[in-house]
Amino acid sequence: MVSNRLSIIVPFCLLTVALQNAGAEEFMAVDPDRISPEQLQFFESKIRPVLVRECYGCHSDQSGQNKGGLRLDSQRVTLLGGDSGAAVVPGDPESSLLYTAITHEDFVMPPKRKLSDAEIADFRKWILDGAPDPRVTEAIVMPQSAITIEDIDRAKQTFWAFQPPTRTTPPVTSAWAASDSTENESAAAVIDRYVDAKRHDAGLQPAPDADAATLLRRLCFDLVGLPPTPEQVRWFESAFQVDSQTAVERVVDRLLDSQAFGEHWGRHWLDVARYAESTGREVNMTYPQAWRYRDYVIDAFNADKPYNEFVQEQIAGDLLPVKSDQQWAKNLIATGFLAIGTKNLNEQSAAQFAADLADEQIDATTRVFLGMSVACARCHDHKFDPIRQNDYYALAGIFRSTKTLYGNPPSEFGNPVSAQQRQRSSLLLLPVEDDAKIGKSYSVEELQSMKEQLQEYRRQVVDLRSGGTVAGRPGASVQQMRLRLNNQIAELSAKISVLDDQGQPRSYCMGVQDHSAVGDAPLLVRGEIDQPADRIKRDLPLVFRDQPLEIADGASGRLELARWIGSDQNPLTARVMVNRLWHHVFGQGIVTTTEDFGVTGIAPSHPELLDHLTLEFIDSGWSVKTMVRSMMTSRTYRMQSRFDEASHQADPDNRLLWRANVKRLGAESIRDAMLSIAGELDSERPIGSMVAEAGFVRVQGATLEDPREALRRRYQTVVTSRRDDVERLMRQLRNGSPRDRSIARNRLRDMRNNPRPLSYEEDSSEDKSLDQTRSNLRSVYLPVVRDFVPRSLEVFDFADPSLISGTREASNTPNQALFMMNNPVALRLSRAFAERLGRQASSSKEQIQLAFVLAYGREPTADERRASYEYLRHADGETEDRFAGFCQAIFAAAEFRYLN
Repeated sequence: MVSNRLSIIVPFCLLTVALQNAGAEEFMAVDPDRISPEQLQFFESKIRPVLVRECYGCHSDQSGQNKGGLRLDSQRVTLLGGDSGAAVVPGDPESSLLYTAITHEDFVMPPKRKLSDAEIADFRKWILDGAPDPRVTEAIVMPQSAITIEDIDRAKQTFWAFQPPTRTTPPVTSAWAASDSTENESAAAVIDRYVDAKRHDAGLQPAPDADAATLLRRLCFDLVGLPPTPEQVRWFESAFQVDSQTAVERVVDRLLDSQAFGEHWGRHWLDVARYAESTGREVNMTYPQAWRYRDYVIDAFNADKPYNEFVQEQIAGDLLPVKSDQQWAKNLIATGFLAIGTKNLNEQSAAQFAADLADEQIDATTRVFLGMSVACARCHDHKFDPIRQNDYYALAGIFRSTKTLYGNPPSEFGNPVSAQQRQRSSLLLLPVEDDAKIGKSYSVEELQSMKEQLQEYRRQVVDLRSGGTVAGRPGASVQQMRLRLNNQIAELSAKISVLDDQGQPRSYCMGVQDHSAVGDAPLLVRGEIDQPADRIKRDLPLVFRDQPLEIADGASGRLELARWIGSDQNPLTARVMVNRLWHHVFGQGIVTTTEDFGVTGIAPSHPELLDHLTLEFIDSGWSVKTMVRSMMTSRTYRMQSRFDEASHQADPDNRLLWRANVKRLGAESIRDAMLSIAGELDSERPIGSMVAEAGFVRVQGATLEDPREALRRRYQTVVTSRRDDVERLMRQLRNGSPRDRSIARNRLRDMRNNPRPLSYEEDSSEDKSLDQTRSNLRSVYLPVVRDFVPRSLEVFDFADPSLISGTREASNTPNQALFMMNNPVALRLSRAFAERLGRQASSSKEQIQLAFVLAYGREPTADERRASYEYLRHADGETEDRFAGFCQAIFAAAEFRYLN
């Protein structure tokens, strides 16, 4: 059956998630106005007297004390909790610190004695019933907005970003942009006329057309992030002489159809999507399923998925109708966009964590798709744009009604977490299993052994709580032993939870779903969670809409939001995307602030052209490839980057495009080009990722390996690589004098802690480092763990994965030169480059020529040929070392890193 499966699949997946995430659901407290007489009687007779007698002395406003940051004298502060988290989580006693304290599980309250079993049972019943509580404090006054309806209407009528795009006809101002016919004019020619008109008005002359070699290198790097091959260089130079426009169009079409296009342009999107494979922040836990979103993005760009569909799937893919399980799985993976941001898992307050999570999602959604920062209105009205604090909380209600799944599913033993990880979450079980198992597999015997070990750890925790002892580190306190056991339980449970009964990994993904209980969010005065005012109806910010968002009963509003954002009735989404495409093609956007189309952003240099491109984008079916093709086949794209003093004085930032912008290659392109030129590039897409193999673990350094296993392996490396030294020291340790034994012991300790680093010649199949110096995969497939980005990317201004990065920095630093001189990646690939030259060319002259064609896409000049030959003749060292040094110099040159 291939009809609409939404009504079948959604309940199934919601049920799956509910079963997997039992205990982690966000329950809603009973509204004080809706407390039944029976609930009121129960609270006043069973709950309030115990709180007054046992708790208010240390945790109330009347006593003047709030030990541990906790007060328990009103409903609001009880739900808010203290330094350790929420005191009461309605519906969930085990997550309520008040309950676990009176049962003496986590804390011992009251101190030195325990409540009666009947009183404990009363508190459990009260919490399970939704914690109905009539103790409501005085209402918080709503702040008055300084932004009036008139201000918003004025902005909608006058500010360029809020205006619908309009069609215009560009004039023909010079022969440079003239074409034979304006009726059947190509999209590229129209672009040229818009650019030439602006330039003509400013009295500027365009730079000449670039030569074939420069243009081909520019096309290849801009489209696929890789250098042209010698065969491509020869073909293009020949075809360019016959018909330059046809030659360019053929290259563009060929590269648009290659797998490498999606890998290169997908990485552009991952920059703004703040893609990473870990949470970041203080407790940096991995995202083992993040790679699925990465692959979804790459596939979407290669398939030229209509951009409006691409947008809607990432915001509400779980709510869109589908015709197959395969499409349903892709849609679920797409919603990873909302789950992949940074998380402060060490946040003690569940309410604060939920508010911060929604804020991060609002910021990402509005800046990435709309080019506006609505998140600036969290604490007060936006300082510059016509966005009120009410508008922020209208969106917050949508995202607070959304459940974000990013962590690890519960095992049969629950969902225990380490002491440092105070917030937890599950994952989405995909309706389609992976063809190849992703993650670590175990035998049935190994799986059973892990379960038995976990049960043993739990037994030891019970023994400690009852005053018993367990084996552990000498001198460790009971609290330290409990922490160690809880961490071991959490580690084993995380491994077991993702396995089936045969020990094979199940197929999960990160993503979002609607909460079972949806509703409007209260406006938080000054953004503080303990200052909730009136609830704000879920909707779009007023400046974005003419009519209210119509949200279906029982729905979060996320589907309606996604459909509006991905609509041609919205003037921002298409504008923001075509500007982003222009930025990557030409080196700077028509609006240079690519994620800020607001008042503080830079106004467009060519507003009529931006409108034209926006309408063309929508008319093309939201086709990214169509837009990229029209830009790259324009004459504007083909200009030289030659400097002209007079033009520079008139337009120093080249906003009117009187020449091509010189562009520094991105970090991935530099590394991938080195791999390609050295003949080492592995162009196959890996299955999964290094992080997926490691599982759900805490990142504690530049490796995902267990510290104990890493220590054992490092010691084994020392033993095998320095066997003679180790054997001598071991004899000295057994037979030497006390002084000799002490020296031997210290030497062995030093060798264990500081093993000889891997050189580029050594086998690194056991290398677990996040730096991945031996990997030959394309850079888009390297692990992106927050705070531990591979050095080969970080040093060349890789986008910070914790931020929305539409425009990367392009620095020129000593560290980059040092990388080319000393880094294992540069050393290894320089030697591989030299070996390739030796295999493919027989004489020094031919090798020098091949080196320049491979690295720069052109033949060497006479001076370059002579200098290279002199170096190879007279440099010190063996022939192989001289050629490796020569290749290293080729890589280190500025021409290698820049596009002219």
